[in-house]
Order: sequence, then C-alpha cells, then structure tokens
Amino acid sequence: MQIIRIAMTSLCCILASIIFSVCIKWDWSFILIPTLISLAVSLSNFDRISFPKKLIGILLHWFLSIVIFIITIGITVFILSPMGLYAMYVGSALAAILFTLITNIILIFPKFWLSMAIIIGLSVLVWPIADYIHAHPLFKFTLLNGRENIVIIWCSLVGFGVALGVHAQKDKCDRIS
Repeated sequence: MQIIRIAMTSLCCILASIIFSVCIKWDWSFILIPTLISLAVSLSNFDRISFPKKLIGILLHWFLSIVIFIITIGITVFILSPMGLYAMYVGSALAAILFTLITNIILIFPKFWLSMAIIIGLSVLVWPIADYIHAHPLFKFTLLNGRENIVIIWCSLVGFGVALGVHAQKDKCDRIS
C-alpha cells in the first residue's frame, strides 16, 4: 500500500468536510458535500483517473456524486424514515456504497469487493462515533459541537476507505495470472 497517498486522500477528504462545516450557513451548502468530497478524491488521485481526458473524468465524478447525494437523501428521508435512527445507518451505508461505485468508474479499485466491505464497515461506524462525540463533553472541538460532525466523520471515514480501496495492491499471485 502507498501510505503517503492514502494519507493525502484522507486528509483531502477531511479538509473537504471542514470547508463544508465552515460554509454550512450558505443557502446552497448541501451541494458542497458531494462537490467537495468528489473533488477531494478525484484531485488527490489525479494520476490514477482511468479516463483519457482527466477533466471529463473529474466532471463525471462530480456530477454523479451530486446525483447519488440527492438520491440518498431522498431515499433516507422519504422511504427509510419509518425505521427511525436505523434509517441513518442505512442511509450512510447507501451513500458510501453508491459513492464507491461511481468512484470505481473513475478510479479503479484493484480489490473491489474487499474495498467495498471496508467502506461499508466504516460508513456504518459514522453514526455511533458521531453520537458519542456529540454526547460526551470530553470532545470540545468547535467543528464537532453540532450535528454537522456527522458530515465530518462520514467524509473522513469514507474518504479513508476509498483511499484504501484505490491504493490497494493486488497480491503477487493475482499479478501472475
């Protein structure tokens, strides 16, 4: 694995979520979430984009990120809301799965199913971690005070999972065959 590249992609995703938290009062700030996370992943892995024209790949990733964001919000709010708090777990995992699928179009994951399992596992951890941080006064970071911490945690964990997926290397026996 390329630890520096994984750290760079993860840090870009954390930075994207922090920029969102600062701009949350803006009227159209909800569009910033998919925009910033897609740009963080695409630009930090620019050399790995599978499209011959890199700009088209970045724009496609951005557009599809906005589409899946709207679809996920719609499904979570309108269809899964009777599930209560579990709807948030499912919505977080659904957003991560869809984001992983569109990212795999732009940046190929060498070990797709392993990457998908890691990303789903990390996305399911978002709500328990966010609730713990919100409930315990031990954490006094100003960025994590409100419920916006969910976006920061989701972008951080899913960004880390995507970075692991993009930069995973195939085993030696996979390279031979």
